[in-house]
Amino acid sequence: MNLLQAIFLGIIQGLTEFLPISSSGHLVIFQKIFRFSTPPIAFDILAHLGTLFALLFFFRKDIKKIVQNLHQEIKSRKRGDYTNLLFSLIVGTIPIVIWGILLREKINIFFDSFLLVGISFFFTAIILYITSFVKDSKKEITKISPLDAIIIGIFQAFAILPGISRSGLTISVALYQQIKKEDAFKFSFFLGIIAIFGANLLQMPKILNFTTQEILNGLFGVLFSAIVGFVALKWLQKIIIQGKLHYFGIYCIILGIICILIYLL
Repeated sequence: MNLLQAIFLGIIQGLTEFLPISSSGHLVIFQKIFRFSTPPIAFDILAHLGTLFALLFFFRKDIKKIVQNLHQEIKSRKRGDYTNLLFSLIVGTIPIVIWGILLREKINIFFDSFLLVGISFFFTAIILYITSFVKDSKKEITKISPLDAIIIGIFQAFAILPGISRSGLTISVALYQQIKKEDAFKFSFFLGIIAIFGANLLQMPKILNFTTQEILNGLFGVLFSAIVGFVALKWLQKIIIQGKLHYFGIYCIILGIICILIYLL
């Protein structure tokens, strides 16, 4: 992988990781159409680190507020709204941990089938389209119940499959559960912070074996995925508040059709 490819893939990572259009699904398509080889594990790890940095910076004020309120609740030995939020985030993370362990050795099967990827894009499109019928709601993020969280978490686990968008499914399902648009957006990406951090933590020991060139390319991936990811988050937040999340469903349908055509041809 050369420097230009690293920059290009960093930009793609930043865009597709957060927008509801499936980053893994795009990787499958790009590998086929543009004959890209699978990015080196070094680049993959560091590019995901870039999107994690984007999330932490974007939500820095919210994270600070949560930590401060949790500290106060723990200090007073009372279970309050933010203790409930932390518990819901933990519960919501459980399904993807279990699903990841079960599919760890079999996930490549899905990346090799354009038919399955195409079907997954159609599934994402349907979930996104249904949000156009969801009315405004008032449930705040601190009122999300463990049951709400586990349902959202189950749909997050499906996003291990290429073509299924993690942000698309989790935000949509949160909206179905009458959670405020802004808070559905936040809860989805709070779960994302935990998931991306956990995945990176497991891969970090491999950095010790990276070559200097791999690390250099990876650092450019970090930079561009972080910058583009931050911009993508700002854009997505605005789209969700305006109630236009379902527009991404059209794009996913187009990608689904492309995958099916590649499979048939």
